[in-house]
Amino acid sequence: MEDAIFKSIPGIDGLECTRDGLFRYKGRPKKVIYSYIINGRKATAKILIRHEGKNHYWQAAKLVAKAWKLGYNDDDYITYKDGNCHNISVDNLVLEDKAGYYKYMQRNSGFKAANVEERKRKLQLVADEALMTKHYFETLKMDEINKHITEYLYNCLMKYSINTLHLGEKVSLEVVPDAIARMYEVIMSGMCLYNYERYCKKLLLNYKKKGNFGLTGKIPKPIKIEVEHLNLECLWERYNVTKLK
Repeated sequence: MEDAIFKSIPGIDGLECTRDGLFRYKGRPKKVIYSYIINGRKATAKILIRHEGKNHYWQAAKLVAKAWKLGYNDDDYITYKDGNCHNISVDNLVLEDKAGYYKYMQRNSGFKAANVEERKRKLQLVADEALMTKHYFETLKMDEINKHITEYLYNCLMKYSINTLHLGEKVSLEVVPDAIARMYEVIMSGMCLYNYERYCKKLLLNYKKKGNFGLTGKIPKPIKIEVEHLNLECLWERYNVTKLK
């Protein structure tokens, strides 16, 4: 990296990059975030810069093109010669207009994102979660919900928080249990929650954007359900977290 040639990126003071996509910020190496979406596919490579107390994300490939690609302008779209969005070398980048970009994104349109069996699985998951809430309303027992969280939901939300929202492992270990605890609270208050995964992911997305769970996390006015013998202490103790205000 010492022999690499860096070029300043217009419009972002202190940020430089090489033709091969190496970055440095104010003279220090800057790591590119090579992330993945929830299904394991590669997501757009990004650069994170913290400025005046706020996080700013930039598409790494656009920054390389901005510095090194002849004729680049801010209206251009970026595609990749080899189809690999993590290969941000300038020689792999192609400048496209909107039509060209759309054509590139449709190149694999012949392959379905989810087959019928996968869609049936998702529908069954929602149906099962709805019945878990119904079971609680009828019995005041959380055994089915507890098992579902242990076997599926917790790991699912951790992957979403780390790989999709990029909250980091440390933050995720705190906020994911808080989101699950909030889910327990709204169910115990009488909310007819039928899609646990979507609800908790919305809480996490709100936390990512706002620093709190937002209106989605508001606990409804409790209906008359005998829940005084149920509490969330076991959940908080298990994951060693505090309540999110």
